[in-house]
Amino acid sequence: MAPPPISVVLPVFNAERFVGQSLDSISTQTFLDFEAIVIDDGSTDRSLEFIRSRVGSDARFRIVSRPNMGLVATLNEGIELARGKYVFRMDADDVSHPERFASELRYLETHDDCVALGTRILLADEEMLPIIEMVGSFTHEDIDAENLRGAGLAMCHPAMAMRRAALVSIGGYRRAFEWAEDLDLFLRLAEVGRLANLPEVLLTYRQHVASVGYKRRLIQVERASAAVSDARRRRGLGDVGSGFSDAGRGAVPAVDPSLAAIHRKWAWLALIGGHPRTARKHALKALVLQPFNRDNVRLLACAARGH
Repeated sequence: MAPPPISVVLPVFNAERFVGQSLDSISTQTFLDFEAIVIDDGSTDRSLEFIRSRVGSDARFRIVSRPNMGLVATLNEGIELARGKYVFRMDADDVSHPERFASELRYLETHDDCVALGTRILLADEEMLPIIEMVGSFTHEDIDAENLRGAGLAMCHPAMAMRRAALVSIGGYRRAFEWAEDLDLFLRLAEVGRLANLPEVLLTYRQHVASVGYKRRLIQVERASAAVSDARRRRGLGDVGSGFSDAGRGAVPAVDPSLAAIHRKWAWLALIGGHPRTARKHALKALVLQPFNRDNVRLLACAARGH
């Protein structure tokens, strides 16, 4: 029997709260011919139990469980195990929309020069209340330019579909850039083929304070800068100097990493995105955490008005 065209690589580490929704979003895709490689990276919670109960007897899912090795090693293991022509990424706390696999596969099958394809995404909070749609660059040139500036979410890692052959040819993910391994990967993939994003929103990208972008914020910024510098050296562009910009890496505050600042940024983004209910929720959380902060008071007033 021929292998399926799509191999989904889903690393899981202590994600019992969310992994069920992620798995459901894979199993209910309109495109049915895929394999899903679910790697439990030494979880200490009930993630593995939830995975087994959710997947059941669905033969499309392959479950791997072993001691913790870290995200980069897990992703490379998934690439090695993949039998499909295309590797589709997923994270254990995000949700793929039903048409995602079909839409990305259709594009890759008709654009032979494209080695990595993303989509627009919907940022949502922990309870999946909508915040804002993101990803605004669609051509190779615009995406690569953003990546070279270190700008966040020029491509969204869990929304990616990539040619396995291209991933193998560049050596997969690199441990030296863990926590910014996606940016480093996209910069290297851009040197062997073209990048693109679909204009449709095909993934809901859950935001929560336990995610890598919040817990590993400082080291993520440091390694993103290193990945950009490394790419510029490879391409003969000189040192990054003052060209690196961390502005806009997701919905993570660039300066103030406090919990109040996180809720404040989510609230402002939700207002911009046209979701006043979400904005009110997070404006109130910010105000409770910092009741004497004038920015929080002004934010709550704006959220109450809905603009």
